[in-house]
Amino acid sequence: MRRCVADEIGQRLAVTESSKTPELIGLDEFSVRKGRLFHTAICNLTDRTVMGVVEGQGKQKVEEYLDKLAHPDAVKAVAMDMHDPFRQAVQMCLPRAKVVVDKFHLIQHVNDALDKVRSRLQGGRWKEGKSRELFKRRYTLLKGIENLTDRERLNLTELFSMHPELREAWCLKESFRQWYKTVTRSEAEIKLGALEKTIMTGTLPEFKHLLPTLRKWRQEILNYFDYRITNGFAEGKNNRIKTIKRMAYGYRNLDNFRLRILATNIKG
Repeated sequence: MRRCVADEIGQRLAVTESSKTPELIGLDEFSVRKGRLFHTAICNLTDRTVMGVVEGQGKQKVEEYLDKLAHPDAVKAVAMDMHDPFRQAVQMCLPRAKVVVDKFHLIQHVNDALDKVRSRLQGGRWKEGKSRELFKRRYTLLKGIENLTDRERLNLTELFSMHPELREAWCLKESFRQWYKTVTRSEAEIKLGALEKTIMTGTLPEFKHLLPTLRKWRQEILNYFDYRITNGFAEGKNNRIKTIKRMAYGYRNLDNFRLRILATNIKG
């Protein structure tokens, strides 16, 4: 029965797969066994399909897959998290493609810095007095300003009056979110420099720790303004992959698992 299913999926994939190399690709790792074993999903962001799944989250296996692309020069951009082995693999195999840092990944780093500021101000005794308010508002702080209710805006205003550092951190978070709405790359580069200067002259060590990351990945972050792609599709596929794994109570045979993932491309 297993062989019949595998053969049928293979035949259908052979019909749906194309030798045409996509212009836009996404790379994203996912956990096969909680934190112990990872695979990497390689996605066609143009057609919104999974192109392949390779073992691990390192450079070698991704390189081996990218080397087999029929027309590597056709790839214009590759979206990814700030994972250096992926960047090295793309630079080696797809020299004409631009690496684009996923904007949600960068915003996550900014949100983490904001939460660390909150945690420092909160201290260990979070159930008492002002610390309790900081703990209660931890999720509200991470919401976009446009999604806040009137009550939440009032709560944050009261919190900021007690903790000026928290207001500074929250404003930086919102500034990064607004920065992604910039129209041109040249304008975005100027604004990013201004943000970095604000962080350097500010008082928040949690945000200053972001500066080396911004410098190391500067061009890849700015490449978003040339190709406005994200790893949203790949992240969505990874959630579906986790569902597939749970429905089967796990897979002993990883080849069958990869085949089942690729079968999600089949329509009808």
